Parts: sequence; C-alpha cells; structure tokens
Amino acid sequence: MRLSALVVVAILVGASTVDAYPIFQFSTGSQRCSDCHFSPTGGGLLNMFGRSENGDTISWTGNGELLHGAWTPPAALSLGADLRVAGLGIDREGDDDQLAVFPMQADLHARIETGAFSLGGTVGLNGSARDRPDGARLSSYLVSREHYAMYQQAPGTPYVKLGRFFPALGVRTADHTALARRAVDAYAMQEPYALGGGASGDAWELHASLFAPNPFAAGPRPFGGTGYYERFFDDASLAGQTRVAVTGEDTRVLVGAVARKWIPAAKLMLLGELDAQVQRISGADVSRLQWLGYANATFVILPGLAVGVVAQRWDPDLGLGGTARTTGELNLELFPIAHVELHILARSAWSGSLTGSRDHLGLVQVHYWL
Repeated sequence: MRLSALVVVAILVGASTVDAYPIFQFSTGSQRCSDCHFSPTGGGLLNMFGRSENGDTISWTGNGELLHGAWTPPAALSLGADLRVAGLGIDREGDDDQLAVFPMQADLHARIETGAFSLGGTVGLNGSARDRPDGARLSSYLVSREHYAMYQQAPGTPYVKLGRFFPALGVRTADHTALARRAVDAYAMQEPYALGGGASGDAWELHASLFAPNPFAAGPRPFGGTGYYERFFDDASLAGQTRVAVTGEDTRVLVGAVARKWIPAAKLMLLGELDAQVQRISGADVSRLQWLGYANATFVILPGLAVGVVAQRWDPDLGLGGTARTTGELNLELFPIAHVELHILARSAWSGSLTGSRDHLGLVQVHYWL
C-alpha cells in the first residue's frame, strides 16, 4: 500500500461525527438515548443530565459540565467541542506494514433553543488527502456534518426535525467504519438532508424520515425513507426497522431488527442487528439479495472501563459466492476523567471466505470533548 492510500484511509477514518455509545443504554440506568442527548434519536450534544452522568457514572472522576464547570452558558444556549488524535496501523497481505499518527476530529457544536424550537449543528475541519488548489475557498477547509431545526414541546413528546442528519437506523455505533453503518450509507460525510419526526410512549418510541442526498457528499446519493420502531423492556429493547433508498443506479429495500440486552449480574451488554435487503439494478432485470449481521458483547469491568468483542458480516450478493466481508474485533474503552476517552481497537477482516484475503487494523484514539 502506498503512503497516499494510507492517508486516504486515515482521513476517512477521521472524518466522523461522534455518535451514540450503545453500551451506555441500560448499563447506566437510562433506557433511552434521548435521556442524555438533546436529539430524540441520540448522538450529538449531551444535555445536562448526560453531562452529569459523564462525570458521576461513566468516568472515574471529574465534572462533565461545559469547560469542566468553569462557565455555564445561558439556558437557551448549549455548546460543545470534540477533539481527537489517532494512531493507525495496517497490515494487509501483499503490502508493507504502515503506521500513521494524525488529527482525527476537530468539531464545534452549538444549539440554540427558544420555547419548542431549536437550531443545532456542527462546524469542523474538512480533512483532505490532497493539496488544495491555490485560492481555495474557506468552504474547502470547513464542513458542517450536521445542522437542523427541530420542534419539540418537551423531551419525550412528538417532534419534527429538518436539516442534515443521519435518520434513526441500526445500532448507531460511534464507529462509522462498522459494516452496519457502511452498508446503509451511514459512512463518513454521508449525512443526508432529511425531514424526520417521531413520538414515544412509556415503553416504545417511533422515528420516521424522508431523505435526499447531500449534493457535495462522496459515494451513494440516494433518495428514500426510513422507519424505526423500538419497544422497551426492563433491561432490554427490540426494534424493527425499514429503509428504502433509490439512486440512478439501483433501488434498495431493507427490513431488519436491532436487539439490546443488559445483564446486570454479569455487567454484560449484548447488542445485535440483522438485516435483509433486496437491491434491484436500474435498467436491468437483475436483483440481489443481501444480508447484514452485527453482534457485540461488551463487559463493563467497572465504571469507566469496558472491553467489547464485535463480529460483523456483510454479503452484497447471496447468489454469488466469495463476495462477503467478515470482521472480528476487540475494543477497549477507557474514561479516566470526565471529557477524556481512550479507545483502542484491533480488527481483522476477511474478503470472501474466512480463508481468503485478509487484513488487520489497529487504531488508538484519544478523545477530548467539552
């Protein structure tokens, strides 16, 4: 692998927003992602309860408030930032081993609320693997991966949301390189523009959206819609989901399920997703049956320290052998003090059969947020 190719991989790994951490659902005593996040579907800025939990429950010590409690903004204004540095190692058959250290993320977050209306979004550095031309505009250096307006009377009540964001779908892992995100166009910089809404009850919540592509995004640019219904139990939840995505090249229809189970006695979080998708190629009488599987078992050794094992498989054509992608990985999550995270990931991946070509990835992230 040439160094330029490694830089491309590094930028793609780095160009990510911070999404939800599924291990915190149920294990911290909160059933729903919206308990700790302003967004009804989780991810993004933490509310005051989420910040309190970061200092009191998730981390070993510290103050989870903005600037570690040194300044409290007005009630209508919420601010935040995410800074990440990463070290990456790749071992791929037939290529030399490669190592790199690079800035992974530098984003600012803001949310303004007035009554039931709110505006939220991010702005950050737009990573590039190539030199920018002379006279490049400011827009080539900055990017807003998420920005939206929302109407919601109070947390837990029905809401409507319009702007750029990922619709509710799948396991919502913070690792955007996961097959469960890449297979449904939720990779780096692929946030669509969407109109979404939802409602919730004592033991359920429903989210639905219509979306259109970001005209500046790389990769697939589908139009379509999603639906996500989740039912909650004491220490578990089960969700059904669907997605329709249409481009000039194909139409994809997905149905699937997401399950979570927290086992308090073992301090073990189980998380899984299983989807079936039909892809129809435009202009040809060709259809493909595809499937996606994701399984995660995370052991919370103690507050602020967790170890997880993940297995994934994505088969883009069940009728054609040797096309599947299978991965196995080990994760270590450490939250020593509020606002600081250390994430270590080791992943092996196979293309085709388990005896086919394979590669190995090691990633170390140091994340500081405000």
